[in-house]
Amino acid sequence: MDMQNKLCVRYLMAIAGLGGFLYGVDFGVIAAAEPYMKAMGIYSEARISYIVGAVLLGGIIASLSAGALAEWLGRKRMIVVSAAMFLVAIPIVSLSLESFYVLYAGRVLQGMSAGYMAVVMPMYLTETLPADIRGRGTGVFQFCLGFGLVVAAGAGCLIATWYGASDTADAAGRVAAWGANFWWTMLPVAVLFFGSLKLPESPVWLGRKAGVLSVAGESGDSGLFGKFGISGDLLQRRYLVPFLLACLVLTFNKTTGMSSFTSYLVSILHSAGFEGIYANWGQLAVKLTNMLVTIAAAALVDRKGRTWLLKVGTGGMTIGLAAIGSVFLAIERFGVQANNFTGLLTMFSFFFMQVFYALGPGLCVWLVLSELMPFRIRANGMAIALFMNQFVAWGLASTFRQWVAAWGWCSMFFFFAANGVLYFITVLFIPETKGKSLEELETLFDGKRSAENREEVLQ
Repeated sequence: MDMQNKLCVRYLMAIAGLGGFLYGVDFGVIAAAEPYMKAMGIYSEARISYIVGAVLLGGIIASLSAGALAEWLGRKRMIVVSAAMFLVAIPIVSLSLESFYVLYAGRVLQGMSAGYMAVVMPMYLTETLPADIRGRGTGVFQFCLGFGLVVAAGAGCLIATWYGASDTADAAGRVAAWGANFWWTMLPVAVLFFGSLKLPESPVWLGRKAGVLSVAGESGDSGLFGKFGISGDLLQRRYLVPFLLACLVLTFNKTTGMSSFTSYLVSILHSAGFEGIYANWGQLAVKLTNMLVTIAAAALVDRKGRTWLLKVGTGGMTIGLAAIGSVFLAIERFGVQANNFTGLLTMFSFFFMQVFYALGPGLCVWLVLSELMPFRIRANGMAIALFMNQFVAWGLASTFRQWVAAWGWCSMFFFFAANGVLYFITVLFIPETKGKSLEELETLFDGKRSAENREEVLQ
């Protein structure tokens, strides 16, 4: 790789990192802000859940249109659009705390920006980076996603130190802390916006638009579904199997509760026994663990492979979820007093769970999603899978407090652990994709290949 190409790859990695950072901040910032909103008593438990879940509703809306827009406008333009939407959303969210519908609309717009980024950035990296560093590129996206969560948690700790924790600050301090948790995000997203203007367009998308790229198995379907790459061919094994696997993986990535933890972790640690700012610092420690383990996972993904990391990750994550559920079982069913000790047990269980999540599902889910999908259905297949991912996450986040009020924290975590078992079983059916070129990946589920040739590709 010559110097010019190296510089180009580094620039792509840097922008991918900023894209992941935007995604992490988008979902992480509410965890520090939500306790202030609750403490002010402006909204009911249900409305607080709706506001928290609004970002995920925005992701659903984005997933319905991301595939078509990525095919129409191109990958680069959609990255620019994602950053621009975030820049518009932040002032709306910061200045409309006492207007539920305006605040809700701002959070939905914020979620749409993250939804577009989640579809387009992994797709862009898959189509732009060489095969031998494709896993590393997605690792950068995931690492910076984790870094965004850490920075959002760290900013929340500083804001809580300055204005007071949600259970100690006065009314004016709570309002100021709410806005401060959002305003600081404008600077890094502005850098992403202007930086993405200099990105090259995906060569795969350009070739397709110019009519010089031929994709194996592509048919000349017309009409709405054929135009956007979803046709009767989807019923063929080469499309149906990877599509269903991707949908299951993304769905289980949410039914194991990760979005709920991201949005409610401060409140969860409060319920486990931590008081005041200790819950904020606990959130920071858990999210810092996620970021550091992602570094190790990024170094392993192109050596050990995607499926190995997913198996280890889903297995360990499930054990961690069951451990958290057991702590809350002791508190809620057996009369154990919630205190700093039970808070520490819960936090260390979160550490355990987060280590394995970051090692496997956290890093590999986006990579597996983009690599499994043949080009014929990649844009819209990824969008549909993300739609399912976001729909489940939105449903959980928007009803989370109601579920906890009805069944308790322990029931929620045991439910997430049960889904972790199903996640692990699904991973057993995913083929390894490390080091494969896009042409080889196109043939992984090609029913027309002989068994010998398919075995050769999988070796």
